[in-house]
Amino acid sequence: MRGAVRRTEGVLTNILAFFSPITILILVFIASISWKMYLFSFKQFAWHDRVFSSNLSIWKAGDLIQCGWDFLLNLGDEIAFPELIRTQFTPTSPYEVVYPKFFDQKFLALLHRMVYQRYSTYNNVLKYFVSFEIPQLLAREEKIKWKTKKLNLDNVWVPFNESKQNLVIIPDNRSRENQLSDFFSQDFVTHLYSTDTQNRKNQNWREIKKSKTWIIVATQSEVFQPFNNLWTITFVDWYKRYYHNQQDPRYDISQVVRKMQELRDCDVINLKNIWLIS
Repeated sequence: MRGAVRRTEGVLTNILAFFSPITILILVFIASISWKMYLFSFKQFAWHDRVFSSNLSIWKAGDLIQCGWDFLLNLGDEIAFPELIRTQFTPTSPYEVVYPKFFDQKFLALLHRMVYQRYSTYNNVLKYFVSFEIPQLLAREEKIKWKTKKLNLDNVWVPFNESKQNLVIIPDNRSRENQLSDFFSQDFVTHLYSTDTQNRKNQNWREIKKSKTWIIVATQSEVFQPFNNLWTITFVDWYKRYYHNQQDPRYDISQVVRKMQELRDCDVINLKNIWLIS
């Protein structure tokens, strides 16, 4: 009886001795995949970009993290060109999540798409999505007040939903000044200008993220906003050359609109004249 027990123990020991190294390697590999994430630093560079790799799994994709004087955006575990990321993030100060879901998953997906499709860097692309001066962006976060406006749309055809967000893309500011009808001069319409002050851009960014503005008029460089419930994109004079960005990242805004439509599940309306909306 004792001999049988010893033989059984010997067999189990041999099995464990054979499989344990393999099991450990598999567990380590799975852990390295599941824990790997990438962080974008708003204050410091990591080789050619500002992206660090990290094995800290306590954060979620899209969270904004503060570590000492630096702020970091969690890009998630899948990014464009991960093979170029060579710098490991090492916390030198206590860190905490200061803004959960700073970027939602759809906003992140558009960011990754822009970097990958245009062969650019996160440093060059992210500046179109958010200000790098994070303290100023968050400074007035709690001071935003809801704007409630009632519209009289009798006898006026407007392809907008008042309870959701509606984006109007125009080719240039000259079109904004010369073609926009009186409807768009009302104070419930938010106009985004590339020449706005940074404080103004931060205020617009916060209001759009919290769905406190429902009609947004922008040129091609200002369309990268944290929309919360985008319903329509009205694309005015989409054939004009002004929609092609010639700086890094070089892109055609029509391709961006198609990706936004896919991610946000919204309608796209192509118009040859802004007056058709009025």
